[in-house]
Amino acid sequence: MQGKVIKFKTIDSTHKFAVRLIEKGKATECSIIAEKQTDGIGRCGRAWESPRGNLFASIIKKSSSNSELTKLSLMIACAVHEAISHYIPDNLYLHWPNDIYYKKSKVAGMLTTVIDCWLVISAGVNVNSAPEVANAASIKDVCGGVAVPPDEVLEKILVALDKWFDNFNVLGFLYIKNYWLRYINEIDCKITIRNGLDSLTGVFRGIDDSGRLILEMDGRRLFISSGDMFSNMEGMVTYHE
Repeated sequence: MQGKVIKFKTIDSTHKFAVRLIEKGKATECSIIAEKQTDGIGRCGRAWESPRGNLFASIIKKSSSNSELTKLSLMIACAVHEAISHYIPDNLYLHWPNDIYYKKSKVAGMLTTVIDCWLVISAGVNVNSAPEVANAASIKDVCGGVAVPPDEVLEKILVALDKWFDNFNVLGFLYIKNYWLRYINEIDCKITIRNGLDSLTGVFRGIDDSGRLILEMDGRRLFISSGDMFSNMEGMVTYHE
């Protein structure tokens, strides 16, 4: 899956470039990486701050369908988590649906999109600097100020993705679910799920066999496929982007 790497000094968004390739019928399995993005995007179309020295990458891969997109998104987060754990072995957590935190600070976020027969995996990783927002950290910050080449981080992510796609095909989603439950840090915490203008508050009880978040409210359990998770003031994570 590693294939060729397309590099840019500056681009509006690696994700948008990947989408344009697919829409023009020019897509191939590849990785797109930029030193700087001028219009980076995160989940739900939100802006993604893109200071130089960090990893901004989109990976195009063949996909048969989007029927398991929720599971694939969680699997991709596991792969990126494992890649970053080479640098940050402790206190590195998964945050539903696809963010990665060091303690209470966000280190990386993913965006997964299926277009026709193509899967676009976009990752933003704070490698050598963190955006000037609350609760953000970089690999360099955590590793005592030692700079890390973004290309090296991409290589570890590509290797991890190959492994996790193989695991998914052979072992199924249970392998992914077990990894998630090992590295989630908000189990049994009070959280709020927001989806557009709607919000639900309850206790986070993990994920089910379809990758849906389990939210307990008033003695009943809800199963949520999409949205943003926020912890309350007593919880471990304050969401930002």
